Formats: sequence, structure tokens, C-alpha cells
Amino acid sequence: SKLVAASKKRTQGNPFKEVNMGPQVSAEQQDTVWSYIKSGKREGADCVLGGRKVEENGYFIQPTIFTNVTDDMKIAREEIFGPVMSILKFRTMDEAIKRANKSHYGLAAGIFTKDLNTALKYANLVKAGTVW
Repeated sequence: SKLVAASKKRTQGNPFKEVNMGPQVSAEQQDTVWSYIKSGKREGADCVLGGRKVEENGYFIQPTIFTNVTDDMKIAREEIFGPVMSILKFRTMDEAIKRANKSHYGLAAGIFTKDLNTALKYANLVKAGTVW
């Protein structure tokens, strides 16, 4: 997919150099993100990119993308403050909004469409602090 191809091009390293991603803030945060990756694999999500620690000085984790994620999986229910993306399929926008609004969190949401009216309609329906 285009998302996987674009993610493969991201570079990690010293944030004071020309890179796209720096390390996690601490060993503790790296371990937390790593536990989510292990949970996603254990619960049956498909890891289509990354999913490994980067052996380098610092607390690096590869950009990781999971597909075939279901609502009951930990990686779908909780916020992961690290380079991990969970992809869940939906059939209608109403289903997606209902799913988003069931979350205990709600810091941010993103709506991607070419139709401004659709974006505005659903931005007003989703319960999130920020909607892009």
C-alpha cells in the first residue's frame, strides 16, 4: 500500500540531523511501546511493517503498521505514544464515528476526504479535542 511504501522511506536517527523520526523519550517509553507491539502480534493483528527495535544508540523503534486490527485488541483501544499505527476497516462513516466516539480517549481525530462538506459534517460529530 502507499502508506507502507511511504513509511519505509522514513529515516530514524539523531533528531539534530536530517531525519524524520527521533528516538522514544526514555527506555521506559520504549518498553511501553514495545509492549504494545508484542500485544498486537499476540492478539492476532498482522504486522505489515516494522515491529522491531532498532539496534542503535538511543531508544529507537521502527515505524510499525498493523492491519486486520479489531476493536477488542489493546492496540485499538489504547493510545500508543510511539511509531505504531493500527488500521481498522469500516463500511460507513457513521460506523467509523460511532467507533471513534466509543473511545475512552479523544485527544485527536483525522478525517481524510476530498469533500469539504463531508469533512465538516463528520468533524462536528466526532468527540475529540482536535479534528484535522
